[in-house]
Parts: sequence; structure tokens; C-alpha cells
Amino acid sequence: MTFSLRGLQRSIASWRFPALVLPLLVFVQLLLLSLLLVPEDAGPLARFAEEMKVWCFGYDPASGRLQPAYVVMIVVDPAILCGLVAAVWWRPLTRITRRAPRALLPYVAAAGLLAGGCALAAVALWRADVDEAVDPTVFPAERLRTSLPAPDVDLVDQDGARVRLADLRGQVVVLTAVYATCSATCPMILGQARSALAALDPDERAEVTVLGVTLDPGRDDPAAMARMAEGQGVSSPAFRLLTGPIDRVERTLDAIGVARKRDPATGVIDHTNVFLLVDRRGRVAFRFGLGDLQEQWLVEGLRALVREQEVAK
Repeated sequence: MTFSLRGLQRSIASWRFPALVLPLLVFVQLLLLSLLLVPEDAGPLARFAEEMKVWCFGYDPASGRLQPAYVVMIVVDPAILCGLVAAVWWRPLTRITRRAPRALLPYVAAAGLLAGGCALAAVALWRADVDEAVDPTVFPAERLRTSLPAPDVDLVDQDGARVRLADLRGQVVVLTAVYATCSATCPMILGQARSALAALDPDERAEVTVLGVTLDPGRDDPAAMARMAEGQGVSSPAFRLLTGPIDRVERTLDAIGVARKRDPATGVIDHTNVFLLVDRRGRVAFRFGLGDLQEQWLVEGLRALVREQEVAK
């Protein structure tokens, strides 16, 4: 035991300890930052990344935003720790780097394997927990429910009528984003919303309003949104396709958390496919995307919110 303790002490005092710890800290930080690059349509990996972002970056699934303080902590704290380790072990590290730099490679490789193994273990534990605890056919309302302030919406619909989200207090509102010339996912978005409302009974359906904010305010005037509504088989008051001044629409899209980018060559807008469900109190309750399971959960989310007691406006 004495020999083992002395050997451990010598290893910690030598260059071997920082040679392992420094790359390990770097690899772990890179793995955490890589979570920010996982696309939303990456299936189970996207769900794992979202939960990790909630814990590590203060990620808000409803708005798609990160807490700056969390981001700073993730970036700055490991950097400070690396600086302290490098300062304390500067001399042994400098000597080994000058005399035999290749001796560092096994420790760097071991740090990479250790970081990768921890990442795989985290994914495996999360996957086991999901498989054991979550039935994908059952809507996990409590786990997904949020209570965040809804974005400010003050635009005009396809009929030229003013629509303010604040005036819809007491109703359940579905917020999404589409544009009139979209031939890809926008019809799918309106189709999924249309199917979800059709799955409700008439009394439930009367309590729901869908607001579709244009992604192309420079082109989509009320007449263009009216043509889109007609082409997609939707109409007010259940479906209000909204447009307005460009700066106001852009602020609204940012508040909803819709990422978008126009291809200058084709004019096609790549964008997030999202549904925000706003409860009767004007709070964002759920955030969904496209897909069969998401559509099922959209229906269940609407039913849950419709059944909640209406509050006084």
C-alpha cells in the first residue's frame, strides 16, 4: 500500500498527470460544445442533445435559446482549470515537451478514449432511461410542459384584420411559421395543424386558433396569405395566416425561435419547423416539430390545454 501511494504521488507530481488531465478537459469541452451542432432532425441523438443542453447550457426548448451565463461557464471554467494545471506543472511539462514529446501521445490518446467512453456511457444511460421510463405512444405532458411568456404578436391576417396574441387570451393558440411560395415543409406544417384540429371534437376545436406567421414578409401581403390559405384548405377564424411590416415580422419570428436562411440563388427559405402551443393564460406550454409522433403529441397537447380551466382575461 505504501509503495502504491508513493507511486501515485510521484505520478501526480510528474508530467504524467497534466499530460492526461489537460487533453481530457479539452476533449470534454469539445464534446459539450458539439451538442450545439446536433440538428433538430437527428432523431434520438437530437433528443439526447436537447436534454444535455438543458442541463449544461440552460437551454429553453420553447424558445430555442441558451442562457449566456451557462455558456460562459462551460467555456471559461475549463479554460481556467487548464491554466491552473499548466501553471502548477509548467516545469515538468516543459522538460518532457523538449526532451521526448512523443511520450505525451499515449496520455493524449488515453484522454480521448476516456472522454469518448464517458460520452458513450452517458448516451447509453440516457437511452436505457428513455426505453424504461417513456412509452413513445404516451404523451409525456408533465415532462414537456413549460410556462414561459408567449412572444408578442401584433400583425394582420389573410383578411387584412389585425391579430394580437394578447387579444386571444382565454383561447388555446398554435403558433407556427410558413410562407406563401413554400412548396416543401410549409404545406406539411399546415397539413399537420389541420389534421390535429380535425382530430379534436367540435367543442375542443372551437377553443383553438392557429397563427401562421410569414417567413417572407417582403413578398407575403394579405392577398398572398389568402391564396395560401385557400390552397391549403384552411380559413379564419381557426387559421390566421399573418403578415405585416418586415421588421415587426422578423422580431416576431425571432421571439418564436424560428431559425431561417434564404438561398439567394433560388429564394427558398430554409427554416425551423415548429409549433408553439400557448395556453389560455398566454404562456408557452409545449413546443413540437413535424412528424407522426409529433402530430399525435400535438393533438394530445391541444386537448390538455383546452381542458384547463379558462382564466379571466
